[in-house]
Amino acid sequence: MRVIRLLASILGCLVLALPVAAQRDQFGVRYLGGSLETKTSKESWDHKLVIRADVIRLELKDGQILDVDARSVTSISYGREATRHVARWVTLGILVSPLAALGLFNENVQHYVSIEYLSPDQKKSGVLIQAHKDNYRNVLALLRGATGKEIEIEKKDQKPGKPK
Repeated sequence: MRVIRLLASILGCLVLALPVAAQRDQFGVRYLGGSLETKTSKESWDHKLVIRADVIRLELKDGQILDVDARSVTSISYGREATRHVARWVTLGILVSPLAALGLFNENVQHYVSIEYLSPDQKKSGVLIQAHKDNYRNVLALLRGATGKEIEIEKKDQKPGKPK
């Protein structure tokens, strides 16, 4: 009887863990440009990036889907851009000065990922996305694992996706 209970418990844990495991390869991203033309806002985090061992899929909010064969990826670049929203805090400082002083030290870091690949008709293509601060490391690790390509880190003053 103990063995049956143990097996049932293990099976129950596996069934509950499957949906969680299935979501580890899917991330909300901002689509900033590339192979797909879309009228959705560049500010939208409603686009999905799905990274599997054989395919990288970008699902846009407007229903467009781009599948990239992981073997066709030629390079992956990562770049950060740190900005400070000084104007907003200066304006707010007129109303509440101690709060604005704290805000001036807050840095907003953007995590850009550029994926360059060869399309099925052997044309150079690419996409530029912004990964979320909570999962950009996972995005980069999965991209590296799926493609076997090293991640090129962009210099501080250089925009991602631009030639060095």
